[in-house]
Amino acid sequence: MCIGLQLAAFPAQASIEEIHVLAIGNDSSAMQAEAKALDYAKKRAVYLAAKKLGVKDTSKSVAKLTEADFAGILRGADVVQSNRIGTTTYCEVNVTIVNEQLRRALKIADKPVSDADMKVRGVLLIPVYATHERAYMWEKENQLRAPLGDEVRRQSHAGVLLPGGDYDDLRLIDHANALTVKPDELKPMFERYGAEEIIIAVMTPSAPGTMDATSVLLRRLNVSGDVRTEILTITAETSDESSAIRVAKTATSVASAVTQIATSTAEREAAIRAKAKQIKVRFAYAIPRELARMQNAIRSSPEVYYLDLPSIALAQVEGTIYLKGDDEALHDELVKQGLIVRNINDGWRISVR
Repeated sequence: MCIGLQLAAFPAQASIEEIHVLAIGNDSSAMQAEAKALDYAKKRAVYLAAKKLGVKDTSKSVAKLTEADFAGILRGADVVQSNRIGTTTYCEVNVTIVNEQLRRALKIADKPVSDADMKVRGVLLIPVYATHERAYMWEKENQLRAPLGDEVRRQSHAGVLLPGGDYDDLRLIDHANALTVKPDELKPMFERYGAEEIIIAVMTPSAPGTMDATSVLLRRLNVSGDVRTEILTITAETSDESSAIRVAKTATSVASAVTQIATSTAEREAAIRAKAKQIKVRFAYAIPRELARMQNAIRSSPEVYYLDLPSIALAQVEGTIYLKGDDEALHDELVKQGLIVRNINDGWRISVR
């Protein structure tokens, strides 16, 4: 199987473009054939991007680019499908190009950076599929990885990347340390992928034939060393939903949440939170559906800017509500929705019973 490679970090303000390439590598060694296919895909993508910019004598211009030029131009190459027949490996590759770096290397006047480009920051997303028996990250049994990769590419426009899981990745993180690894331990990944944040998404699937919700723990590791934990809950519409449908719905929800994270600036969030009134909150619950009900009630309130959940225990979640409105109005709104809100020493305790 071909694996995705990330070649270089890039400026946070750089605009990026994803180009789909069909690549072929021929060699008696499967590994060498994959390497040849990836090398061709990356060079072909740079050629296509240059041609799109209107570069004259495109082939000659690209041929003059150095390895250092390519390292700056290429943000990554993600193989979405591969097949080997005899000594030939066929790969479908999504190659991500940093347009500003390409313009500079080809001595084309820089395109002004738009506000939309300024908002995109590098997020590396690592999915984990956790069953009752064990968890899977890089293994083929990870049922979340493929549909999540498709959704991320569709929604994020290359603002979010899934690492390929090569040796350099595997030696830093796997399913065994997904919930304990610290940002400084993943420093090589931050640097190699040009990411400001690494998000480990751990999906615990609900059982088909039930109305149980699927839960996803988002463990957010920031390049500055901060760690935050949030929970997404995806409810089943009917008990007849198959496992495949539940995974697909989860992939859509996770991709949407992570794309929102990638398209917001850390500086702006920090400035808003610094000025917002804060309420410490504890959620007491017996089943995940109760936690989902309380979280949704708060997050959907017009009085709330943000709900941060950095601390999660088995039956209790602690976090912070950042208000953009009135705390009494929020209190009354939650009570009207049937939630029990009690004042405690350092904030609120919320439950459904």
